[in-house]
Amino acid sequence: MRFTVEALRDALPTDIAPRRYWIAYSGGVDSLVLLHALAALREHLGASRLCVAHVNHGLSEKAAQWAEHCAQRCAGLGLPFTLRTVSAAPAAGESPEAAARNARYRVLAELVQSGDCLLTAHHQDDQAETLLLQLLRGAGPRGLAAMPVLSEFSRGWHARPLLGFRREDLIAYAEASGLSWLEDESNFDTRLERNFLRHEILPRLKSHFPGLASTLSRSARRCAEAAEIMQAQAQADLAALQLSADALSVSGLRELGEVRARNALHHWIHARALPAPAEAQLLLLWRSVICAAEDAQPLLQWPGAEARRYRDALYVMPPLPDVEASVDDAWDPSAPLVLAGLGRLRARAVRGTGVAADRLRGKTLRVRFRRGGERLCVAGRAGHHALKKLFQEAGVPPWWRARTPLLFIDDELVAVVGHWVACEFAAQAGQEGVLFELEGGA
Repeated sequence: MRFTVEALRDALPTDIAPRRYWIAYSGGVDSLVLLHALAALREHLGASRLCVAHVNHGLSEKAAQWAEHCAQRCAGLGLPFTLRTVSAAPAAGESPEAAARNARYRVLAELVQSGDCLLTAHHQDDQAETLLLQLLRGAGPRGLAAMPVLSEFSRGWHARPLLGFRREDLIAYAEASGLSWLEDESNFDTRLERNFLRHEILPRLKSHFPGLASTLSRSARRCAEAAEIMQAQAQADLAALQLSADALSVSGLRELGEVRARNALHHWIHARALPAPAEAQLLLLWRSVICAAEDAQPLLQWPGAEARRYRDALYVMPPLPDVEASVDDAWDPSAPLVLAGLGRLRARAVRGTGVAADRLRGKTLRVRFRRGGERLCVAGRAGHHALKKLFQEAGVPPWWRARTPLLFIDDELVAVVGHWVACEFAAQAGQEGVLFELEGGA
């Protein structure tokens, strides 16, 4: 498709009305064409203001010269220019490409305010490269969908209006318009995966398959459609599976079958902002956790998350902190008590419920965790009961039993935070009471 200013106008998203466009401008030919053509569309864009952002990664000796070049170009076009400098040093195990990309988007996300739209110059050839990279990494439909034309970003949107154009179309526009642009020498370093595909592989493929870029872009669109259908199916399944905010029905997952259940699990874990398990771990989640024996209490861990099961409930959560059973801390309830990894223990004044306030006056309240053998006479029930039995009756998962704070006066159990109060300490109707709560706990 021939690239023109009019073609760009038609490619801009019509289902949003940005108050401001932020153009990500590197100085290369792709972003220059986007910048130049958008400048010609200022009147068409109406109330939307055009702003330009250049991110200096400091990775090249010429970085300062590039920033100055970009500033001068924007001044010549009468567009406001913003320069941001970032540190793009890769973390351990992170590729230089990923580090630079992540640093760049962090800065751009800070610039995009509510109602703004970020515009980047990704084109059809970029889309083809992304799809091939994802394919070589074993991605599923969501990964093979590559880059969307429009998506939510920061407090606004991110649009890629050039995805329908080949790079050669953009170069033809730049040359016809007499434009000059920068060349980043790192773009020719074939040790980097994307550059290797761009310079070594794609040219050979295109020599046999001239329509490769548009064909792969079409495949990406179809994968995006498949991913959308899978997400809709997962949302429908999860609505029926949800037992609580952090638990799904194991029997319900089994009824779905392995493939559909794994699809639901993948979307559920992603929606909860937890690290996704690798494919091998997702298979283990099905076989070793969901399909474990009824009385099993399996545990599957992966970096940043873990899956546990109790009865018919599957829980996926951040890794639980270790708790020392020997903890025995005095606590003044007038101030919150931070319990490492668990949250903040607070006391709240209430009436007719909780622990009777007058039973606490002049006493030292101590916080402990289970050591075994604890018994409690629960308010409203006759006799003393083993705490283990009470937890079982209430369906409290075993891992939270050991992490539930117990409140003592001397060696007498006063309350189990979030659950029960000892009958001899319980506030009566109309009586001043204290309710103990763990914020950020189970």
